[in-house]
This record gives sequence, C-alpha cells and structure tokens, in this order.
Amino acid sequence: MPIHLQQTLTATPDTIYHNLTDTGRLAAWFAEHADIALSQGQYDFWGRFTPGTPNRDGGRHLVLAAEASTTLSYSWRLQDVDTAVVIRLIPRGAETVVIVDHAAPGADGPADAPIPEDFWFLSLENLRRAVDGRDDAVVRLDFTASMLGDVTHTVDIDAGPESVFKALIEPEQMNRWIASKAVVEPHVGGRYELGWGMGPVKILELVPDQRLAVIDEVNPDGTSPNVLTWTLEGSAGRTRLTLVHSGFAPDQDNSGIYMGWLNFMSWIKSLVEYGPGWQPTLRPLAAEWMPFYPASIAGRQSELVSLP
Repeated sequence: MPIHLQQTLTATPDTIYHNLTDTGRLAAWFAEHADIALSQGQYDFWGRFTPGTPNRDGGRHLVLAAEASTTLSYSWRLQDVDTAVVIRLIPRGAETVVIVDHAAPGADGPADAPIPEDFWFLSLENLRRAVDGRDDAVVRLDFTASMLGDVTHTVDIDAGPESVFKALIEPEQMNRWIASKAVVEPHVGGRYELGWGMGPVKILELVPDQRLAVIDEVNPDGTSPNVLTWTLEGSAGRTRLTLVHSGFAPDQDNSGIYMGWLNFMSWIKSLVEYGPGWQPTLRPLAAEWMPFYPASIAGRQSELVSLP
C-alpha cells in the first residue's frame, strides 16, 4: 500500500537536502552504495542495505523532480513494480518537517505495491542521526542476512543499563516506542502487554538492568513457543542491548518481523539517547490500526501536515 510518513528534525532544509542528495552522505545513512548526479537525472543506490539487495545495474533510479532544499522525487523499481518516492522539506522555525510519500502509481492492490514501511521508519530515524552528525549511531538492516527461524538483533546505546531497562519496563516509556497501551506488572509471572490484542503475555525472567524475558504466546498446555528475551550489557556508560525472539521453526520466514524488530530497536535507542523530546515518525492511522502502533504515533495524528 502507499505510505505517507512525516518526521520532524532539528535541522535546516539545506542540511537535510544535502544528506539526501550528496553521494557520500546518502551512503553514510541510507544505502551501502550511492552515485548521485541530479543534473543528469541520476539518483542511484544499491547494495545489502536496500530491499532486494540490488546490484549496481539494479540500483539505477531516475530523478523525477529536484528543487533545492524543498523537494526530491525519484523512481524506484521494487520487486518488479515501478514505484515513486516524493520527499518534501517544510521549514518550521528551527525545525524541518520531512514528508515522505512512496507509492506505486497504477498498482491494483497491496500485493502489487511492495512499499517497505519499516524500512522507511528505520531510514528516517537514521536521517535524524545523520543530520545530527551521528553517523556512528546509524542502525541498518542487512538484507543479505538470513531471516529464517529465531530473530536476533543487537544495538549499542549511548546510555547506561538503568535508563535502557526503564524504557523496557515502564509503561509510559513503552508507549513512546512500541506499545499502544502498555500494562506491566514488574515481577516474574506478572503481565507484560503492549496493547496489540495478543496474550496473555507474562514475564518469565526479570533481573533489573540486566535481563527481561516474556512469553509472547501461551499454549493451552502452558508451553511457550515464542519468547522475547532482552539482555543488557553495560560498559563505560553504554549499553549493548540484544533482543532474541525465539521459538520458531528453523525454516520459518520471519522477514516481516525481522525488519519490524530492528526498527523497534532503533526507536528504543533514540528514545533513550535523545530523551523526552524524541518522537517516532508519524503516519496516518485508521482507528482499527491504532492498537498496533505506539501511542505516541496514534496520539499525534493532529500534527500531520496537509499538503495541497
């Protein structure tokens, strides 16, 4: 389906446009390789950090529109479907609203328009880091990695384990990066719910600032085929956070939740590092979809910018 995303960054349109249109800058946060020549209508990117892992020839994209510090649009062929990306930059005082529209003109339905929402969520958070001069904090998905069976992701967070653990266990924090209506009873056997309509979900292990494990699904016989385990390793004021979503058959294709979990890892990293002012990327939500997105997105629908 077409997507419409909105991100507010503390940077000028000039800075953001430079990160979008400079070959070296695009390769620093968006794609493994890039080759941009706007005057020649060329906006090429390819490699292992791009869906489909295209080679050089498969990574050729035509510039459809380019207005300095205002608009960038280019074609992108995804899974044999022609799509178009339109990025608009709208200044708002010391901030800039970045609006991304990605659609497949003329596509008949979702199956014909493979628009990667989680990829864009991840990329826009990386754009934030890029314009802030934090290339070392970029979190990217390697699409050449196996996405079968159990899911494992690790991110390094520039904060101590205590701050990271609070983001995992305090409902107010959880509602900012993952939960629509978090409920936590912080003890073994207690409830740990995200508001997604799944459950019952219970805490299996809880070691403050070190480890949290929860049952994702419970069978009638009491077994737990799916378990989420968060492990925190602190060193020199930083935390290495590892997520393991286990219990899947070794050959089960988990590419969807694989990308989704890495995006959540990216969001928790930003929440902890940026503090109370951080907000995730906005997208329009119909009422029936609100339970499946963080409350911080559902509760900010009035901030969406209407475009002519």
